[in-house]
Amino acid sequence: METLLQDIRHAGRRLAQSPGFALVAISTLALGIGANTAIFSVVNSILLQPLPYGQPDRLTRLTLKFLNGNGSAVSIPKFMAWKEHTQAFQYMCAYDFSGPGLNISGGSMPEQVKGIHVSADFFPVFDATPAMGRIFSASEDRPGGPPLAVMSHGLWVRRFGSDSDAIGRVLVLNGEPYTVIGVLRKSFRSYPPADIFLPLQADPNSTNQGHYLNVAGRLKPGITLKAARAQMKMAAERFRQAHPDAIGKQESATAAPFQESMVGDVKQPLLILLGAVALVLLIACANVANLLLARATDRAREIGIRSALGAGRWRIVRQLLTESLVLALAGGVVGLLVGAWGARALVVLSPGNLPRAPEFADATLLDGRILIFSMGCAILTGILFGFVPSLQISRSDVNSTLKESASRSGTGRHHYARNALVVTETALALVLLVGAALLIRAFASLREHHHGAAWLARRLYPRWARAIRNRKTNRAASLPNGSLRHLAESGSCLQLVSTR
Repeated sequence: METLLQDIRHAGRRLAQSPGFALVAISTLALGIGANTAIFSVVNSILLQPLPYGQPDRLTRLTLKFLNGNGSAVSIPKFMAWKEHTQAFQYMCAYDFSGPGLNISGGSMPEQVKGIHVSADFFPVFDATPAMGRIFSASEDRPGGPPLAVMSHGLWVRRFGSDSDAIGRVLVLNGEPYTVIGVLRKSFRSYPPADIFLPLQADPNSTNQGHYLNVAGRLKPGITLKAARAQMKMAAERFRQAHPDAIGKQESATAAPFQESMVGDVKQPLLILLGAVALVLLIACANVANLLLARATDRAREIGIRSALGAGRWRIVRQLLTESLVLALAGGVVGLLVGAWGARALVVLSPGNLPRAPEFADATLLDGRILIFSMGCAILTGILFGFVPSLQISRSDVNSTLKESASRSGTGRHHYARNALVVTETALALVLLVGAALLIRAFASLREHHHGAAWLARRLYPRWARAIRNRKTNRAASLPNGSLRHLAESGSCLQLVSTR
């Protein structure tokens, strides 16, 4: 331990004597480690961390299934049919996509909040227990039921100042009065994010074939996903028999893990991006290794004198590796700060709506995985860029090194090592260029997917799509606010609330 502390103090003195070299090396490493930290923080939040619900592995997303993919938007009759003809789910719920917002009037000041309409089983499906009051019951989630509202913890604090008398108060939402009956716990997050939850009050006998609902289910204990998918397929066939005109020829129904359905479109681009920044880190390592080899020109005589005084080769290698690790750890600390900024920037620059964005946008550097990953990157980086230069310097012949002039001390093996590093760096840059091209292609595909609801509309509503494309029918013109034209032209299926 004492020898290690001596090596660290010596490394600090050597770096302090060369501030320019230290600044360039630390900045190079900080960029590479910071980029990896930023991407890993996103990957950690979206792909690795489980959903913040009880038994998240039992949570499923229920969707339409086509030959070319799945469609998340579901109609009320299909939801009712799935609920009636499946026994694999402990709870099944429907909820809408969260519209443009609800205006709260009255009170201290008006405010616009995000609200979604949910069926009564939404809360047990997503393990949403109230911190105060209660949630609405199935009998209240019926057509003509009372206008009730359940608030998020954030809205309760913001609107009512954490007042326990908020239960029973009346909120005026878009001009309609709603009675507040409950406040959800602080840790609960919904997808899509919402401030207030209103009863869906869907008619079980509805003939509205508009697809504007999400459907989720919680599997019963002991029921596998495979069994649930088989039941969903059978429920779709029963719906086809009852409503042959309301379902496509190639349409079916399926179930998928909820987290997988959330990140399916983002997973591939994120993994490609993670691989790309790993190559950036390797290039940074090659750059710093070149700097160390160039610096070896000035240190060759010092190393030769130390060898002549009796220092063993591995003792010199250990000292040089310690300097590399100190340099890498300094770059890791700066890179951690760069990564924190980069993770938040990715939320703004991400294509489409990145799932679970609020979680990593608000995340701090106290996450153990991110700290371990960053420091692991720093240590591995220090070994990668420090080992080869350390071996090259320690191999120098003592007699020739002491006799050579300073102008020739950088030739020989150091020259060959630098050439090898340049070749390696060029190869990595080429691989990175190819990876960047693949990443751009993946993001383009992702963007097409997010704006590809028009394809889904054409599959679900072929007559409407033809009518809008030709603009020769009065049926589309009769829709309020041109919602169908907006669907076909903007590619958003969220506004599709009309019937066939």
